[in-house]
Amino acid sequence: MVVTVATEATGQVQGEMRRLDPVRDLGKVADLIAEAFAKDMDERGRSALREMRWMGRLSPLVWWLSQADPTFRDTFSGFVWEEPVDGNRQIVGNVNLNRAPGSRSRYIVCNVVVDKEYRGQGIGRRLTERAIDQAKANGAHAAILQVRHDNPPALHIYTDLGFEKVGGETDLELDKACSVPVQDAAGYRLRAWQPADGRATYQLAQQVIPEPQQWFRPIRKDRYWPDWGSRLIDWLGNLLAGQRVERLAILKEGELAGTLRVTTSRRQKGHHLALLIHPDHAGQVEAALISRGLRSIAGLPPQPVEVTVYQEETHLRDVLHTYGFREVRTLLTLQKEFRGNVW
Repeated sequence: MVVTVATEATGQVQGEMRRLDPVRDLGKVADLIAEAFAKDMDERGRSALREMRWMGRLSPLVWWLSQADPTFRDTFSGFVWEEPVDGNRQIVGNVNLNRAPGSRSRYIVCNVVVDKEYRGQGIGRRLTERAIDQAKANGAHAAILQVRHDNPPALHIYTDLGFEKVGGETDLELDKACSVPVQDAAGYRLRAWQPADGRATYQLAQQVIPEPQQWFRPIRKDRYWPDWGSRLIDWLGNLLAGQRVERLAILKEGELAGTLRVTTSRRQKGHHLALLIHPDHAGQVEAALISRGLRSIAGLPPQPVEVTVYQEETHLRDVLHTYGFREVRTLLTLQKEFRGNVW
C-alpha cells in the first residue's frame, strides 16, 4: 500500500519522532491511514489495511514475530510522530520504510500520512527526511515512492527533497460493460490463450511492464507461465472467490503480439481487464482485445470494469477512452538516488 499526504509547513511543531513499534502502534497507524485514504484505496490498499488492523489486535503474536522474523521487522519498519494531547502522547503522523521487493538495493518510502488537524506543520516532510536518511544508512542506492499526480503539496515536497519522476500508472474505470461490436485486427489471429503460450507471455510481461513498476510489484512467473499445479490452485481459488478468468492471445505470423486477461466476479465489486501489448504492435490490436473483453462481461450483472495502464501505453489509454473508460487515479513513481551508495 502506497499512500501519501503532505502540505506546506506553516506552523511550529511541538511533538517528536520515534521509531514505529509494531506491538503497540499498528492499530493506531491503521486508523490514521484509514481516516486519510479509505475512500481512495484500491483493493491492494484495502487488503493491506485489513492486514494491519488484524495484526494490531494480536499484540502477543506481533511481539513474537518482531523478535523472531527479520522479514516481519522489515515489513513494519518506519517512524511515527507523536503530539501531546490531554496529557498523553498521540500518534498523528507515520512513515514506513520497506526494502523494495523487486529491487533489493532500493527502499520504498510509503504510508506517509499526517492527521488532518496537524497538517501544515512540516511533520510529513520531517518523517520523509528521516526515512530517506534511514534508507541511506541501510546501504540503499535509492529511495522510491508513489504519489498521486493530483497531490501538488506532496509532489512539491518530494521534488524539493530530490525525488525525480521515473514512471507512472493510471487506473481507469467503466461504470458498466455493454455489448459492443467486435473489432478485428487485420493480419492478426485471435484465439483462446493456451498453456503453451506461457513462456512467450512471461517474456512479454518482462518487456511491457516498466522497470520502475517492477520495483514495487515484481513479475511473478507463475502468473504468466503457470504450471499445472499453479493452474489448479488458481482454478480452486477463483471457484471459492466466485471469479471466472478468461484469457485471450493475439498473434501475428505465429508470434505473440498481445494478451488479454478478463477477471469477472459475482461476489466482489468489479470486473478487471489486464492487457499486455508488445510495443511493436501498439495501436493495432487494442480494440480487438478490449471489444471481446467487454462482450464477455456484458451479459453479467452490471458492475464497474477496472483496468490499469502504464505511462508509456498511450495507444491503449486512447482506445479505452473511446469505450467510455475514465481515469480515476494516476500514481507517479518517484526516485531519489544516493550517488555514494551504489552497490
